[in-house]
Amino acid sequence: MSTFVLKIQDLDEAGKDWNFAIGTDWLASALADTELSAGAQDGRLTVHAQRTGMDVLVQAHVEAELAATCARCLADVPITVDLPLTGLFSPEHMRPHGSDEIDVQLHEVNRDYFGGAEVVLDPMVREYLLLEAPMKPLCSDACEGIAIPDHLRPPAEVFGDAAPDSRFAPLLKLKEALTKNEE
Repeated sequence: MSTFVLKIQDLDEAGKDWNFAIGTDWLASALADTELSAGAQDGRLTVHAQRTGMDVLVQAHVEAELAATCARCLADVPITVDLPLTGLFSPEHMRPHGSDEIDVQLHEVNRDYFGGAEVVLDPMVREYLLLEAPMKPLCSDACEGIAIPDHLRPPAEVFGDAAPDSRFAPLLKLKEALTKNEE
């Protein structure tokens, strides 16, 4: 069931404003198939929508808290989302039909379609939340990751400053010659 619904009959050229609460239960449901989860607090979606001919222009602002797992140490990472959204919704019968190829034009990037007498914003809000989340969330830039126990660490000579293998001597000579030629 959709949560963020705008009734077309309520809109005119001057527009109308809506305020929606983004509940943690909606976030949990919307992010169920992702690596993100809902934060501790509810979010807010403020919307201004207006008719422009047959289209509906939606300008909105999303504030929400998400949670992710640190890519290095697996700790919880809070993600604060505070972003504007803009979309142009056209009636479903105006959707281009034809080839099965996906050919998106620049002017169609923020265009979506609505059917019936309402514009449903749930998919757009979910998409923007997913795009705002980092691909590799970190608890801090200085995160060193999971500590390796001493009994699992390799001996110092494995990664130490030992002399290179003698079989690499010809390659080292080539490297030195190339470095000298570049200077």
